[in-house]
Amino acid sequence: MRSALGSVQAATQQCCSAAHGHHDDGSPLKGRFMIPRDEFEALLVERGHTLEEFLFSLITPASRLARTPISGFYVGAVALGGSGNVYVGVNIEFPHTPLNNSIHAEQCLLVNCLHNGETSMRALAVSAAPCGHCRQFYSEIKDADSLEYIFGADAKPKYLTDLLPERFGPADLQDEPFPLLLEPQHNAVAWSGPAEVEVAARQGDEAFQRAAAEALAEARQCYAPYTRCHSGAAIISSSGQVFSGGYIESAAYNPSMSPFHSAVVDAVTKYGLPSYDQVQEVVLAELPGANVQHAANIRLLLSSVAPAARLTVLPLAAER
Repeated sequence: MRSALGSVQAATQQCCSAAHGHHDDGSPLKGRFMIPRDEFEALLVERGHTLEEFLFSLITPASRLARTPISGFYVGAVALGGSGNVYVGVNIEFPHTPLNNSIHAEQCLLVNCLHNGETSMRALAVSAAPCGHCRQFYSEIKDADSLEYIFGADAKPKYLTDLLPERFGPADLQDEPFPLLLEPQHNAVAWSGPAEVEVAARQGDEAFQRAAAEALAEARQCYAPYTRCHSGAAIISSSGQVFSGGYIESAAYNPSMSPFHSAVVDAVTKYGLPSYDQVQEVVLAELPGANVQHAANIRLLLSSVAPAARLTVLPLAAER
């Protein structure tokens, strides 16, 4: 009988094999999570496709990159960003954990765009109709009503007003306008005294120093307009690579993404996490005593998918 750790390792390796076994699948995607603008425009001319046809053609190869050890249901999402680059998102699951830890393909896609500095999305193609969770999540973005959604047999563009009419959104929780998701965020947070001591104590640890800096940077630019509980996280892999992400809130609360989940997307889209057991340490920057905190949930998640990983919490303070 395999040990619990062995079971976790087997599951995580299985869930990642799909993501790393199709880097040259014969499609223009070639296993990538981004196609640069120049290449995309050349492919469009070469194939004689419309934008909708081209994005739709990438869905199947994109879905092969998904990590689905629980459901075995592979979902791919592809979008054209405002810059002209094409981005990919996939569903990501965490074995032996509650289903609400899952990252939907459309969420992964949006975080991929965010990490690459996109400020808008023009069109999105997905292998199945977006679930209500993702429709609500996309209510947060700038130009939410102008984004084209492409799915179904006819691949006819639809809009969020079609998919989620009379929706609950940012304007229902805030009276004054504020920067929406994909717009620049400037959160005035800094290291607290205890965090500065911890960072100084590990001065010789290059990976930790980078992870701490990235976690702080993510907290400063995270999207938390409703609770103001700014936070960021960074993952240090066993190979010494660092991947990071910030907290992303939804007006409906439940579709919100933790900074750890955003960092996992960063790792997956950069091919830096072949299996979850390669997570060596997670550095979390968050406000102590805040109404929303992530340390307990991250610790619980790590205990299932990366039990040997260390969680270091660095408390933030208001910037002076």
